[in-house]
Formats: sequence, C-alpha cells, structure tokens
Amino acid sequence: MVVRLLIFCLAVSAPFASAVTIADYSSPAFNPSNGEQFEIPIIPEEFGALVVVITTPDGDEVRQLETTVPETTVGEQVVLEWDGRDAHGKVVPDEAYVPVVTLNGEGVNNPAEYSGGEVIEGMKPDFSRKGVISFRLDEPSRILIRTGIQGGPLMRTLANWEPRAPGKNIVRWDGYDRDGVVNLMEEPDLGVLLTGFRLPDHSIITIGNDRDYSEWRAAHGWTDQMPDPKSIVLQRDGERLSRHFFLPRIVEREPELSLKLNNETVNDQDMSVDGPLTVTVDLDSTDQWAMDQSQYEVAFFINGEFVAEEEQGYVPLRWRWNPTGLEPGTHTLTVNVSSFNGAVGVRTFEFTTTGDR
Repeated sequence: MVVRLLIFCLAVSAPFASAVTIADYSSPAFNPSNGEQFEIPIIPEEFGALVVVITTPDGDEVRQLETTVPETTVGEQVVLEWDGRDAHGKVVPDEAYVPVVTLNGEGVNNPAEYSGGEVIEGMKPDFSRKGVISFRLDEPSRILIRTGIQGGPLMRTLANWEPRAPGKNIVRWDGYDRDGVVNLMEEPDLGVLLTGFRLPDHSIITIGNDRDYSEWRAAHGWTDQMPDPKSIVLQRDGERLSRHFFLPRIVEREPELSLKLNNETVNDQDMSVDGPLTVTVDLDSTDQWAMDQSQYEVAFFINGEFVAEEEQGYVPLRWRWNPTGLEPGTHTLTVNVSSFNGAVGVRTFEFTTTGDR
C-alpha cells in the first residue's frame, strides 16, 4: 500500500494584489446544457491582452477566453462569456470552476490561491421525517451530507462535497440506505451529518449535466496527484480551513465496494447462511489509487451494531465470523471502508440464518 501522510501547517496568506479585478456575479450558478451563457465581469487596470482561463477544482485548464482591452475601457467593466464547454466543445460536468485572469501575461488573479476552504461553522440541517433536508448557505460552498446509525455504521452519503449556491438548499431522500435495504427513517438512532466549507471567491457552479467528473478528467488525460504538503495551511486571516479543500476531487469520491459471501457475489439475491460465514471485501479498480493515498480501515456491522474492524485495511480482505446468538431469520450486514482522508465506501445486504444459532 502507498501511504502518504499530509503535514498541515499554520500560515497566513500574503496580501493579494493584481492588475485585474473579478467583479461580483449576478448568480454563481448556470446550466450550460440548456444553452445558458455565464458572464464573467473583469475590471482591468491597464489596456492590453486580457485572458481568462477556466480551471477545474483540481487546477486543470478547461477553456481559455480572450479579449483585448482598449485604453478607453481601462478601469471599467469588461465582460467575457463562457458557454460552459471545454476546449473540445463538450459541456463540462456539474462542478465548481475557477476563473484565473491575466492581463498582458502578468498580474495573475487566481481566487483559489487567496480564498476558499473556510470551514462553515454551526450548520444545522432542518430535517423532516418525510425525507427533506434543508439548510441555508451564505456563500457558494461544498457540502457533505451523510446518514447512518449513531454509534453504528455510515449507511448513505446524500451529498459528497457537492458545490452548492448560496440561499436555501434542499436535499430529498427516500429514507433508505445506499443499497435500499434498511429504512433509516424507522431507526430511533438515525444520525444526519451536515458539514461544509466555502468555495474560492468567484467560483462558477455548473448544473444540469450528470457526467462523471473523474471520468471526464481521465478522458482529457489529466492526472491525479496529492498536494504538496508545503501548500497546505490550516488557517487564513484567522479563519479555520478545511483539509478537504486541498485534496483532489477523486480522493473525495465514494469508493465502490464489491462483496462476496462464502465466495458468492453479493447482488440483490437472497443470501442464506447456515454456519460460519466468510465475507470478502474488495475495491473497484478505479478507486484503488485514491484509497491508497492514505491508510484505511474496514468495519463490519450486524443489524447496525459494530462487531469487528480491521484498522490497517487492505483489499481484498477476508473476514470470517460465526453468527452465534443470532435468531433464525433475516439480518443485515453493513461494511464501511473508511479512508483517513475522509472517503467512505458503504455496502449493506440482507442474509438469512437457518436453524438455532
């Protein structure tokens, strides 16, 4: 296993100065799949060649917009439009993109270097047993929402560090776990976690395209890499920064787990157990690199209660357990594979025990 430990430092950012200013947007989000255009207002302090490079949250160059600033418009607003497409003319996946601005090849204004990552303190979701989770944001942010059983397993991720616009936000949920096995609404110890951090200033949030962001990056040939530890700070201007702000998006994605019960692949079929069982846990190959960037652990829960854990996780992992004490009937087994970077893979399935245990 490749283990990379990030060292977080306390630091104060240097004062920001640039020959170009990005003005406020009327709205930070738009839907390019519907043909919408996004206006990026720039205020240049001198005339010349103005370039706006649209970048991914991982710093990849998506598209370059150019115009010439005449002397007559210096100090006034110049608007460039982005149609939400990459350099190949394809609509980009739903994400938060950052404009990086240069004037005459100098005076770079990159909002991701001086803003973003500030932890949102004290967020409290308005949770309805009808499956509606609402919350309010003051600024564009990334949000994580997870549900599970308090003192037990994580059962489902409802929003995995998704970009969200300011104002009232709503997440609808059918109440079930990731695999549709357990109705968590009926659990007295149901837990809902809501946390987040602010996006860089002037981020542009695209909506309306469900294309997978990681696959889109891979198709462009952009490689994933962990950040330089020297670039990671815990505070800026007295505000606490989230370590998740510095991680590549692929490290945050929920890994896909494959399970076998007594060498039989777990799908949607009924699983019958008569005696000791062996569970084999493996990761989808596309998620292996991301999980290998830190240590991870594998935990097992029966009917929502913790029964075993492998702290120095590796895959494939084989776990053998004797269901002594379980009454004959249907039970649930939940597996959590948890990265020290915060990603969690979840699977839950039902199995039936026969005879007296």
